[in-house]
Amino acid sequence: MEQWLPLFRYLLASPAPNAAAFSSSSSSSGDDDVHCPTAPPPAAALLRLLLSPAPTLPASDPPAILFQTLPPLAQSQALSFLASSAGLLDSALARSLATRILSEPSGRYGLWARRGARHLLDGLPQGGGIDAPGEFLDGFHEPPQWLKEAAARTRPALPWLPLDRHSVKVGVCSGRYGFDRVGLDSLVLEKDEDSEMQEAKCVPSPSQPAALGTLSVQRALALQKEILMAESILVAQRVAKDLQQLCVESGNAEAVLSIVQPWKADDDTVRVLLSSLVLDGDGMHRKGPALMLCSLFLPKLLEIQRPVSSVLLSAALDLCKRHPAAALEAILLPLVLRKEGLNVPQCDVLTRIVKDCMHPLHVTAFCHRLLSGDEREWRPVCMPEHRSNISSNLVWTESLFALLYSILNQDICLTSSSTENLVSVIDEMASKLPRSLKFGNFLLCFISKCWRVSKIHSVLLERAAEKTDTFLTKAILAKLRTAN
Repeated sequence: MEQWLPLFRYLLASPAPNAAAFSSSSSSSGDDDVHCPTAPPPAAALLRLLLSPAPTLPASDPPAILFQTLPPLAQSQALSFLASSAGLLDSALARSLATRILSEPSGRYGLWARRGARHLLDGLPQGGGIDAPGEFLDGFHEPPQWLKEAAARTRPALPWLPLDRHSVKVGVCSGRYGFDRVGLDSLVLEKDEDSEMQEAKCVPSPSQPAALGTLSVQRALALQKEILMAESILVAQRVAKDLQQLCVESGNAEAVLSIVQPWKADDDTVRVLLSSLVLDGDGMHRKGPALMLCSLFLPKLLEIQRPVSSVLLSAALDLCKRHPAAALEAILLPLVLRKEGLNVPQCDVLTRIVKDCMHPLHVTAFCHRLLSGDEREWRPVCMPEHRSNISSNLVWTESLFALLYSILNQDICLTSSSTENLVSVIDEMASKLPRSLKFGNFLLCFISKCWRVSKIHSVLLERAAEKTDTFLTKAILAKLRTAN
């Protein structure tokens, strides 16, 4: 064993041991104490050594080998060392070692040893040698049986996760404009919250919001006048406190906000309400942040034709950062589904929200729902007074393509179904927006970022590109032909 000590020292010291590097460094070293077996080659000889019996371990079936006596780090490094010279090894012996490790219970060998064995096995030539247990190797890359069964009998919660929606606690209420997906700090609802929201929205039950009493209606009407007449920050803060108290006490914040109509206040008052109003208690069922956004900020955006004031935008972005999923439901979806389509100022606001407030997973979920889901999955959140502004169909404008351009530039990965639907839209809209630079920029970005999943649609994309007539057309066609 002494002659192997330099090699084991090398394995323990090197982050990525390589047989060729070890051989060259050993042969060029002037140290007399570094000796490496030269015949057979070090990797082949090491493989035989590792497969030799280990007399220090108790008898077992199959017999224990020297590899089992090594510490986990040395096991992983030795396998990496062997994998670097897989083509020079006896494939039968190498396959025997690798499959022995992989077929053992996972507790016997660590993660990195098992991964190293898989890497060694993948590097061996196909056929010949000692075959691994067919059941193990054939099913190595397959999902477990329980996941296959779940995928066959359920509607997936996400396109890449074949689990039932209820098992991962996702809401399934079929209401279009309800609050069944609002106020989320993650992408899914807790199971008990989902049940409450389903009952409140879909079927009559005792958990429905209580009807407002006469006194509550009178207080709400008084608050409506105070909000419209507020002339200072202190007055607006006091009104925000009174409004919060009324929403909690009434048990029906939606009805209170519908009466108060806080969106009619000026931008300075709405900014204070966004900063001071807190609808985030147990009585809100996590709907509070979305209620605030759709009753204070969304109405300001639905009709804007010029940029939003900086003070109002700053307060809204702060709330969106703390509640990104609520921003998705109560700002992004309603604006994108606006009957007149998205305009430039609205696009600028949504771009800021996507860029500054949202995790890539939220943006990915938004894109998938928008491009792959039907109108039952859109369900934008808004107040009853604004439902007439929202359509059940997407209106493809230059600004919507500009928004998707900014999303793709953040390296958001689209699913294959989203990509396929988007290619159809591109083919349709190219003749309607032939001179649009925003459409051209989006098309060039789409081809660059999503080519791997969209290359099967290269004919459609090239046909769409030929319909455009901007200085970007040549670049788009050149990108398509180079990719092919």
